Amino acid sequence: MPHQQPFALLGVLNPLPPKDLVNYLRVIKAVKGFYTEREDFIIVFQGTTDQLNIFINEAPHQIGVAHRPFLIGAPIKNVGQLRTRYIQLRREIARQYFFETASGLRMMLPDTQESVSSTLPSYSEVKKALDGIDLTGFSIWLTHQFDAMKQANASDLLARQFALVVLLVLSDRLTKFDDKAAIIAAINHAKDVSDLKGQLQWVAELATEQGTQQFSRNVLAMRQIIKKRYPEQLSLAAVASELHLNAVYLGQLFKQEVGRSFAQFLNDYRVDVAVDLLRDSDLDIGQIAEAVGYQNSSYFYKLFKKQTGMSPGDYRKAGVLSS
Repeated sequence: MPHQQPFALLGVLNPLPPKDLVNYLRVIKAVKGFYTEREDFIIVFQGTTDQLNIFINEAPHQIGVAHRPFLIGAPIKNVGQLRTRYIQLRREIARQYFFETASGLRMMLPDTQESVSSTLPSYSEVKKALDGIDLTGFSIWLTHQFDAMKQANASDLLARQFALVVLLVLSDRLTKFDDKAAIIAAINHAKDVSDLKGQLQWVAELATEQGTQQFSRNVLAMRQIIKKRYPEQLSLAAVASELHLNAVYLGQLFKQEVGRSFAQFLNDYRVDVAVDLLRDSDLDIGQIAEAVGYQNSSYFYKLFKKQTGMSPGDYRKAGVLSS
């Protein structure tokens, strides 16, 4: 009994014109069937690697590897794998649109997208990378980060998560930022990487316009207290007493120079630390809440979601699934 050649699902993204591809598929014996999903083609192929290479290389030039991506699914050894391979292919098609792959892709998909490693930079790493960087440098750095994610088969969820971390770092530089919630929503609903880059570039420009922050001695002391003792039950009154200053005066001074109230800055800083703990530690959500200064984990949950657009659990899950 002759050995049966393996099956694979192939994807061709938005071939132009589609009729040329249809005419080609109809005369290739190794093509066992095909159909369209919106503008994309899903093809059932059965043949050797050599036959597959010939099929791709001899495809109409308008939809060949120089113009439109081919996505090549992992081999299908039995019919039970068909649904899994289909889901993987659809996920990869969506990822290619998100990362705006225009052409030239011939890709063997792994058995699971999750098997490909892509590491989310921490808040601390992003903050260090952006320290002292100008707008042009920021744009180059941002493009490089997204390109690296694309090459590592990162998911769109990881890209959004990374954008949120960058937003947290940039927003810490702003003395006035009334649009943070709108930017978070825009990041979570961005249709592609260009949308993400556009939102972050706008915030970076805003930070540049507002200039380098210069803080008075008392405000610097308050910021240092927060950064060193954020796990404690800090209050403006307690810090004012420690600095031997009037709490009302100190609160007004802090808000004037930092652009946020003492409580807002403290909450923001605690969330920044929590972002790294969710990425780098095995602590559960309640333990992380306590580690950053919240006895009430429900309050921490609401605050984290308000600041990042994701719950702590969803944030951690996104990083696990993407790495």
